[in-house]
Amino acid sequence: MTNDFSFDWAIAPETPETFFADYFEKKPLVIKRGQSDYFADLLGYDDIDRVVSTMGLSHPEVNVTKSDGNITPADFAYETGQIDPVRVSQLFADGATVILSGLHERLPQLARYCRAMEAVMSARVQTNIYMTPPGNQGFNPHYDSHDVLVLQIAGSKEWRVYGTPVELPLNDQGFERGMDVGEEQMRFMLEPGDTLYLPRGMAHDAVATDETSLHITTGLMFRTWADVLAEAVIAKAHREPAMRRALPPGYANHGADLDAHDATFAELVALVGDAPAGKLLSGFREEFLTGRVPRVEGQMAQLAALEDLTLDSRVGGRPHLIFALHDVPDEDQVCLVCQGAEIVLPDFARSAMEFCLTTPDFAVRDMGGDLDDDGKLVLARRMAREGLVQVL
Repeated sequence: MTNDFSFDWAIAPETPETFFADYFEKKPLVIKRGQSDYFADLLGYDDIDRVVSTMGLSHPEVNVTKSDGNITPADFAYETGQIDPVRVSQLFADGATVILSGLHERLPQLARYCRAMEAVMSARVQTNIYMTPPGNQGFNPHYDSHDVLVLQIAGSKEWRVYGTPVELPLNDQGFERGMDVGEEQMRFMLEPGDTLYLPRGMAHDAVATDETSLHITTGLMFRTWADVLAEAVIAKAHREPAMRRALPPGYANHGADLDAHDATFAELVALVGDAPAGKLLSGFREEFLTGRVPRVEGQMAQLAALEDLTLDSRVGGRPHLIFALHDVPDEDQVCLVCQGAEIVLPDFARSAMEFCLTTPDFAVRDMGGDLDDDGKLVLARRMAREGLVQVL
């Protein structure tokens, strides 16, 4: 089995190149493996039982639902919001689906999985866990406003895929009751070890078969070009007074000729046309990197291990780091942005620092860059204290 939980692992034997070229934002991908224990190291029924029964979770971290929609939080949670694990279990036994949101913030293996996905997608990744009793379903046909990667952990579900009421919907274009989902396009069974990718906007539903189903729905929360364009307008408005002028007085009055302002609007749109995409994207990258807080299993033990660190010690960058390196203006220094932190070091340590972050296993003495032996030990300790490098 694995403890890597990488994107490549999640979609194997499909390749990332084929996924992004042929399926991403285009059409479903169903991967049938015939390996029932493929996801066994990632999640199991024992994890769900322990989380629900002992962790004192609250609604909406835990939700309970049926497709007929007749379950409310009052049926399984106290007034404080904390769930009653006995009632949750009873409702599940009576045919309700149990949903656990954000479990990647509580189970280390799910955290590793999400971090690996984030490193590929440059997007925030979340998990929702669905446990559905035999023959039941949690939701009627609907679509999600984010892409999903479904990992079938145990049991099986029959999935039905319909049309696309809204192509690639924005967050505020969520599914509304009564929408026409179109004709059924696909029907297939997901069994333990199988993977499904669905682009956002594609309507679907799923029904558990004659056994309890447990699956992970991975939400891929992408930013869009619409976000970049909106940021471009704001950035340009800070420099162009014409974009900051008030709307015409009286434009809201009855009889006002609103079409008379088309030319003005076209001129303003043209002002945004030369916005530098690279600079705008760099802002989104910084926001993503600074908001990606550390997930550092065993960090206290790592600090203790530094007492015995030598040039022969083997260390390596933590898996799935995402970082940026910037020159510090007017200083002979470099700034590392990673895991929500900014770390400033002398510029001569740049190449050695990059080597540490991108090399999973090396002896301290073999650290790339131009540092002497004492400098290598200092940098290795600093990177370990920051949770970026681990002693192996």
